[in-house]
This record gives sequence, structure tokens and C-alpha cells, in this order.
Amino acid sequence: MSISQTVNITCPSCGTKQDVRLYDAINVKTDPELKDALMQNMLNRIQCSGCDLNFRVDKPLMYNDPKLGLLIHWVPETEEMGREEILDEFEESLERMNAQMPADQKAPRVRLVLSRVELVELIFMLEKGLNQRVVEYVKYSIFTRNPEKADPKTHRLLLNVEDSTDEEFCFVLQDVASQELGQILRYGRGAYDSMMELYEENSAEFTEMFPGPLISARELLLEDEALGQ
Repeated sequence: MSISQTVNITCPSCGTKQDVRLYDAINVKTDPELKDALMQNMLNRIQCSGCDLNFRVDKPLMYNDPKLGLLIHWVPETEEMGREEILDEFEESLERMNAQMPADQKAPRVRLVLSRVELVELIFMLEKGLNQRVVEYVKYSIFTRNPEKADPKTHRLLLNVEDSTDEEFCFVLQDVASQELGQILRYGRGAYDSMMELYEENSAEFTEMFPGPLISARELLLEDEALGQ
């Protein structure tokens, strides 16, 4: 089932306060319309009763697709809670979940993302049967080979599944500060298929590079830079 709560929100423009319904978790099997709202950037979106400003409230959200066995937790990265704090809190919540599971059952696998666009990207990616770690390996290659165009400090690299073809993947750069989409980069599908063969023969290298739960080439590059590697 989907989970929501009533929250008192202050408009960032005029300061009007109003009670609104916000979702903490959505189950796309029982409430498919909530998936549509997420994909159309309408989930947890508010219309101010005072000035008519339309704005989205970014908050932690659990995406659950029982049919595909997908559990994705979106925890927005903010000035108050950065990547390390999110990872620490996420690991603690997983430990609590594991402790509450019956001894004969395994806790479900939960993936982690830090932005709405990455959540939408991951949903499309997994629905198409693509391997997340191999796709992030491709992104890592694009980042490192195109440092002037694709700087992980200033840009995200997103896979546009809908515009990709059997011959090539379509990636788009997003400016982190402005959220605007920009240059398109194309990558041969054959190279991905070759990497998939390597993954199927020995996935250890990919798992070691992207152990999870946050599987992200950009985050890996930012972490390496912070460590001076």
C-alpha cells in the first residue's frame, strides 16, 4: 500500500501556510496513478493557496513495484544532509529492517538514489531489463573520457532510455545547479553488450566498483576526488 501524511507547508514565495497531503511511499501495483504522477513530476507537488505558486516538496520517498520486485529509496541530498549522512542513516535503517525479519526470510534489496531524476532514470532502466552497474560503468567511462564536457562536480549524466535505440544509448547532461538538461552524448550499444558479457562471466569487478546501495558513477568520481585519488 502507499503511505501518505498531512503536513503543514510554508510557501517559499509568500509564506502562506497550508495543510497538504504528501507521500512517503508509493506502491505502483495498488496505486498506478501515483507512478504516473511521479513520472510527470506531479507527485508531492503543491499549489499555494495564497499566491498560486506551484512547487514540489522533495522528501524521502520509497518506490515499490512488487511486480518487478523493485524497492528504491529516494533520499534528497541537501545542505543539511549530505551524501555521507544519508548513507549512514540508510545503513542503520537497513540494519533495523534486517533485525526485524524472520530468521527464514531475507530482507528485500533496497536501492538508493539522491535525486528525483535519478529515481525516474533507474525505474526506466530496470523496467527495460538493463543492468544498473554496467550502465554506471559506461557512465564512468564517459565521465573520464570527456572531462571538459562531463564534469561530475557540475553535471549529472542521465540515461535517456526512451530515446535510446538498439544501436546506441542516449545520455543527457544535467546541470546540477540549474537542473537544466543540456548536451546529448551517444554511446554504442555494442560496447554495453560486450561489458554485459564480462559481467556475466565475472561480476565481482563491477560489484567491487559499485558495491551499493548507492550505485553511481558520479558519486564514485566525487568520492575519489575528495580522497585525492
